[in-house]
Amino acid sequence: MRILIVGGGKTGYFLADRFREDHDVVLVEQRPERAEFLRSALSDIDIIAGDACEPEVLDSAGASSADLVVAVTGDDEDNLVVAMLTKVLDGGRVYARVNHPRNRWLFDQAWGVDVAVSAPALFYGLISKDLTLGDVVTLLELQTDDVSVDEIRLPDTASSVGASLAQVALPQNVTVMAVLPAEGGVHAARGDTVLSAGDQLLLLAEGELDTAAVLAALGVPQAQDQEEKPAEHAED
Repeated sequence: MRILIVGGGKTGYFLADRFREDHDVVLVEQRPERAEFLRSALSDIDIIAGDACEPEVLDSAGASSADLVVAVTGDDEDNLVVAMLTKVLDGGRVYARVNHPRNRWLFDQAWGVDVAVSAPALFYGLISKDLTLGDVVTLLELQTDDVSVDEIRLPDTASSVGASLAQVALPQNVTVMAVLPAEGGVHAARGDTVLSAGDQLLLLAEGELDTAAVLAALGVPQAQDQEEKPAEHAED
C-alpha cells in the first residue's frame, strides 16, 4: 500500500517508521532542518521538504496515487487543506489529526476527511470507560462510511445482566463487536455470550446512533431529571 504522511513531527515520524517495513511510504515535512533529520533517520523513505498545502508539492509527493493520506501536522488548518487538496487530486482515504477539540466539527466529508482523530477526545473516551457506568461514549467516527465505534459499560442495575446477547434486541444498525469483562480480557461477541455487571461492550454503529434505544435494549436505567438531558459523548 502507498501511504503519504504529511507532517514529520513525533507522530509522523512514528507512523513512517512503523509503516515503512510493509508499505511504500512518502513523508512531507515543511521545516528544512527537520526534513534533513528525517532523511538521515529514515533513509529508506522518500522525504520531501515542502509545504503540502501547496497543490504542486502535494501532487509531487504522489497524493493522487496514494491509497492512504495521513495529515498529522500540528496545525488544524493545514490538515484540513491537505485533506481537501487530496480529494481534488483524486487521492485515497484521508486520516486527519485534530489538534484542538473545538475544531472537531470541521473535520468531515465536506473537507475531505474520512477519519478524524482527536487525541484529547480519545483520552476522554478511554478515561470515561473507567469512570462511568451506563453512558454510551463514542470513541471513533469514520466519516465516509458513516460508521462509529462506541462503548458502554453495563451497570449492575441493567436488566440485561445475566442475559445472553441473543436476548438483547439492539437497534438493527448496531452490532456488538466484543465484550471486555470487568475482570479483564476480551471475549468475542456471540449470541450465547452472557452479559455481566461491569462488562464493557464495544459497539459498531452504522448511521446515526440512537443512544436511548441502545440503553433501553440493554435495560440500563436512565436518570430522569426535571428536564430530560441527553447522554454526553466524546466527539471522537
